[in-house]
Amino acid sequence: MKKQTLLTAIFSLFLIIGINNTVEAQLGRSLIKSMRKKGKKNKKKKGNTKAKFAEFSSENDEMKISGQYFSFKEKSDMGLRFVKSAEGKIVNQLHVFFTDPDNPTYKFTMKESYYRKHQIKMFFVWPSASASSYIEMVEVDPGVFAVISGNRSLDRYEDPIPLFATREVVNVFAKDMTQFDTWDIETAQAKLDMIVGTLKGAASDKTKKKLMKYDVYKNYVGKIAFAKSTNVLRNQKDNQPTEKEANFITKQILGETVAFKPYFEKPLEQSHPGAWFNITYEMAGQKTDREALRNSSSVFGNNIPQIDDDKGRFYFWFPRVTINTSNNVADYAFLELLRLTQDKLTAGKIYDLKITIWAYKDGANIDPVASGTIQLEYATDANKTKKRLFEPVHGWVSKIEDVLDE
Repeated sequence: MKKQTLLTAIFSLFLIIGINNTVEAQLGRSLIKSMRKKGKKNKKKKGNTKAKFAEFSSENDEMKISGQYFSFKEKSDMGLRFVKSAEGKIVNQLHVFFTDPDNPTYKFTMKESYYRKHQIKMFFVWPSASASSYIEMVEVDPGVFAVISGNRSLDRYEDPIPLFATREVVNVFAKDMTQFDTWDIETAQAKLDMIVGTLKGAASDKTKKKLMKYDVYKNYVGKIAFAKSTNVLRNQKDNQPTEKEANFITKQILGETVAFKPYFEKPLEQSHPGAWFNITYEMAGQKTDREALRNSSSVFGNNIPQIDDDKGRFYFWFPRVTINTSNNVADYAFLELLRLTQDKLTAGKIYDLKITIWAYKDGANIDPVASGTIQLEYATDANKTKKRLFEPVHGWVSKIEDVLDE
């Protein structure tokens, strides 16, 4: 019973992760303390545990879930019961019993659409509406459930259990302890990743079908759109690209703001699992690579962050910039390109800047996922390109030269 009490306490700890409300946190600690006290009392009643939950195995339900289960970590037992209806309503819940066979410790809610569409039995419970962490239980094999600690790091999804959240298997429950010969935490994690991959693929297909109704996505998938400000490329709702192609540009003064936004065939997490984004810039016979620069020195490493946001999206939520004159920021990889090409640039000339977004993994660019070219004109007016780039103190090229010389 001691191990069973510890398991219950571990679950309670997971449930209070991410709860900022003091009262709720105190209640969570009180619950754990109470369970520990119950465990000490139950410890004196030896030999009752298995009989207490064994009767669950005689129950039949349409999901074939109900029964006595054992914990992989603690080798203790508990009762699981699928409840289809309660008080005249369909609830589709998974009740988990750790101590009292008449009162469930937790009530998990079924993700009904996953079962209806894919026959995947997934249940979840939240500690509070505002919490970022939650617990899931997913059947990975008949009579075997993976216990999952999830974290909703992306907060713009309407789905109560976002597919692109972080999931970690923390335990395995099985009806028969011999099933642990096959199902440990590592194996359950691998199966969970496969299950979530199936769900993500289906969700992506559905999302892309919706996105193709928007001209901007349909016309720019696999490409990059350019604009004179980031505001032009922003949209307020996920998977609803409302930006107007009439506001896009194909030419800009060299040294002025260039914002850009790529549109992908598939989210990077689907097309290249484990990869993140890289960007290369090409102009006047020179090429710079963000990841190559980021790993070349502390100067570039400190000023070129890894791009691992938006891996679950069909486009960048926030557009990137080469230079943004409104808030005086720039991509150091683009500034390095300007530094390398400065002796080749001539007033009055127009140069093609090619930008490529890559899937990057294991120290190498794998595949391009979007690309685009914009023309940059070296203005003859000395107060434009020359001042923006080469003014001795505030010019962008002068700034990066000073930083590299430090």
